[in-house]
Amino acid sequence: MESCAIYQNPSGFGFLIGSLLALGIYVSYIPQHLKIVNRRTSEGLSPLFLLLGSTSGFSSLVNLLLVSSPARKCCLTDLNKFQCIYSQLGLIQVAAQAVGYSLILILCAYLTRPPIDVPGSNEEKIGRAYRWFLIYVVLNAALAIYFLFFNADFNETMAFANFSGILSTILATAQYLPQIHTTYTLKHAGTLSMHMMLLQTPGGYLWSFTLFMQPGSSWSSWLPYFTAANLQLVLLIMCLYYRGRNPEETPLLG
Repeated sequence: MESCAIYQNPSGFGFLIGSLLALGIYVSYIPQHLKIVNRRTSEGLSPLFLLLGSTSGFSSLVNLLLVSSPARKCCLTDLNKFQCIYSQLGLIQVAAQAVGYSLILILCAYLTRPPIDVPGSNEEKIGRAYRWFLIYVVLNAALAIYFLFFNADFNETMAFANFSGILSTILATAQYLPQIHTTYTLKHAGTLSMHMMLLQTPGGYLWSFTLFMQPGSSWSSWLPYFTAANLQLVLLIMCLYYRGRNPEETPLLG
């Protein structure tokens, strides 16, 4: 476990950038939320893309929750309020991403239901994905609570944190494959917001770097977001290409 000294020299500029990044991460999802609310359809959104992305985000949240636990212990003994908040910026950023992405699945599950359930429809598949996501959250939350409060071996805690980070990376990689296939099949973005991706893709690289530079950081914390940024760039290029071919079907800010 690291010494509390590594958290005692926070950068004011780094705190500002990290705070703005946390806000920007959540704000970047708002166009997608609004598009679902306004259109009341999940067309163009792969249920598997939403499930894998939501579970990946929650796995990363568990990872940062465990990785940042030594800093929270230092908050009780050696750190002032500013130092404490700065030590948790990575966790705050990951929480903003997990909530913002999961809301896409939640909104689709509750706002895009047809009057009559149609077996095999996209809405029915999204409802099933939402139920699996809830099961995943409950199981991982229980494990996180165990390692935070009942397990005394920090090496075991870090082993599970690294496992969660690796799992998040695998899920983040897998999540883009069905969405890339869906977009390729439709030949347009559908309900997928290009405005969101235009904000998130460069932000993903910046975010990966800030997590890498965070005091006490672990490779398993920034790797999922670096991987996701690369794959989201591929998806964004596809959407921009199809928009260029059919500009009347997919407005840039839709």
